[in-house]
Amino acid sequence: MLNEKSDIYSFGILIMEIITGGSPVDYSRPPGEINLVDWLKMMVSDRKSEEVIDPKLPEKPVSKILKRVILVALRCVDPDAQKRPKMGHVIHMLESEDLLSRDERRIGRRSSGSLRENSSHEPDKQSSEGISDASQGDSSRGQIYQAGGNRW
Repeated sequence: MLNEKSDIYSFGILIMEIITGGSPVDYSRPPGEINLVDWLKMMVSDRKSEEVIDPKLPEKPVSKILKRVILVALRCVDPDAQKRPKMGHVIHMLESEDLLSRDERRIGRRSSGSLRENSSHEPDKQSSEGISDASQGDSSRGQIYQAGGNRW
């Protein structure tokens, strides 16, 4: 059934295809790599996100941005359609200017010696790398992608 959530899934697959240069299903690949979504999840859980980049890309993306985009793609293809973000939120997660402005504000707070540094609202190291920030403003705020027991 086609609806907004299926469009989000398709968008996540498109992002994965662009990053990897692969097809959603490729029977010429080894058994564990036939399905693009499963292969990408495996690579992320093995902390090999840098190895998924299409070698034909003219420029290698910055690691922080690559991880952010992969996280967005993985959220878009969540097996539970209700957990997939809305397209407006996907756009928000992908806006690099927003990421930069939040990082600048965070740096400003830390340099001013704010007491909030140790509060439970302060992002952890992963969010300061732009990973958890991808879900800011969503009901799933603070979630990070988990695969194979590894946090990413």
